[in-house]
Amino acid sequence: MYNNIMKIYKMASKSEMEEFFNQRTSKHIKLVQKYCQKIADYDDRFLELIERGKLHDQSKYESPEKEPYVYITWNYKCKDEGIDFKMPEGMDDKMNRATEHHIKNKANSHHPEASCEEKIDLINRKDRDKPGKLIDATKMKDIDVGEMVSDWCAMSNEKGGNPKEWADKNVNIRWKFNDKQKELIYELIENVW
Repeated sequence: MYNNIMKIYKMASKSEMEEFFNQRTSKHIKLVQKYCQKIADYDDRFLELIERGKLHDQSKYESPEKEPYVYITWNYKCKDEGIDFKMPEGMDDKMNRATEHHIKNKANSHHPEASCEEKIDLINRKDRDKPGKLIDATKMKDIDVGEMVSDWCAMSNEKGGNPKEWADKNVNIRWKFNDKQKELIYELIENVW
């Protein structure tokens, strides 16, 4: 049976992959909105998050991000299901460029990389889920930190993880935060998760 499943996924059409991308991304945005609301309910300094949640990750639906994010999303689906998926030639580079575009885009200021002014590689090209070089996130505004925590909570909800564990693995390891930001991150996670 495993081989039959593997063949189905390897032969998936681009329209099937796009449909999955649209469903998964829409679900993610709704979860982010849920946590944005929870943070706004917890602390009215974050009321703006309710509107920001409506715009969360919209750049993934546009060029130059959409096509590579269709493949990124499908690749994660296959990994989660233990299925081997061969990426089309050249897609890894497109995925890295799309991710860099996404995380540096000022409309996505919930990503620490958007506030980093250094000219460095922003993602670990060998494993995009693991830290690479420490990224300076100390210029992030509190509202951006709030949306970032909403994003982390949504991802944890989707993956069956815990945003505190994610923070423990990444705060001042992958992204450098000042003490006030670090305190805010953990306070928000504790009170909305």
